[in-house]
Amino acid sequence: MVIRLNKLYSLAFVFIFLCISFFFAVKAEKKTDIASAAPSGRALPVVMYHHITEKPSRAGKYVVTVDELKSDLETIEKSGYVTVTIRDLAAYVNGEKDLPEKIVLLTFDDGFESVREFAWPLLSEKHMSAAAFAVGSITEVYSRNGDRNVNYAYLNWDDLRELDGSDEFEVHSHTYDMHGLGTDGKRKGLSRKRGESLSDYEKALREDLMRMQELLKNCSSVESLAVAYPYGSYSKETSEIVRSLGFKASFVCEERINIITPGDEGCLFDLGRYNRPSGVSSSAFFSKLLK
Repeated sequence: MVIRLNKLYSLAFVFIFLCISFFFAVKAEKKTDIASAAPSGRALPVVMYHHITEKPSRAGKYVVTVDELKSDLETIEKSGYVTVTIRDLAAYVNGEKDLPEKIVLLTFDDGFESVREFAWPLLSEKHMSAAAFAVGSITEVYSRNGDRNVNYAYLNWDDLRELDGSDEFEVHSHTYDMHGLGTDGKRKGLSRKRGESLSDYEKALREDLMRMQELLKNCSSVESLAVAYPYGSYSKETSEIVRSLGFKASFVCEERINIITPGDEGCLFDLGRYNRPSGVSSSAFFSKLLK
């Protein structure tokens, strides 16, 4: 009788042990499934360039030398980072493609001739990519006058078509004519003017941004997905208005690392950027961006 009871106790113990083991195994499996299904996201540093010069005497806060840009690209390459485009980011957010863990986006504001002259061949040599943001009203002027002085000139519509059709560049909007400083009652960038009604503000943004979209498409065959706010100036309503107009991304001038998350379309708006000034070594500048 005692032996039979011991056997029963042993069987009961084994049964309980198996039940507990099964419970924790199922729980662990669920945790694994949830972890594998959760979007990992990507940290995205964005670098903001403007003009490029061969002459160090012309360099400054918004003008880098050719040698500095070349050194920057070498630093990115040695750090194991991969340059991405805005279209890459949009596809990643939409679940259409994956991205490497270490990514960086290079942007060139204003559409200077020096981007075509100096940045393009350097990017091509490194098999890297970048985004160029052009101002429509300025592009029109240089499409008419034919000025090609690399010290100050801007790209024309044909240049933008050529850049956007390359492996190295995407072309996007820097507005049609909102690259102002806010003097004499004019608007500063995309900020809302004091006393301006929301409806008037929306109308102003819609007319300017859609005019630029049409010009890019009709004059350069460019389908722009993004807009960079001139001077990084914007208002609390700007992002929502820009998004309602069909843009997939927007950029400001606040310096921060962005987090790009699959399924979150809003994460591509008001992306921060680090301005690249001259006079700072590539290693020092990128030490806060590339980890």
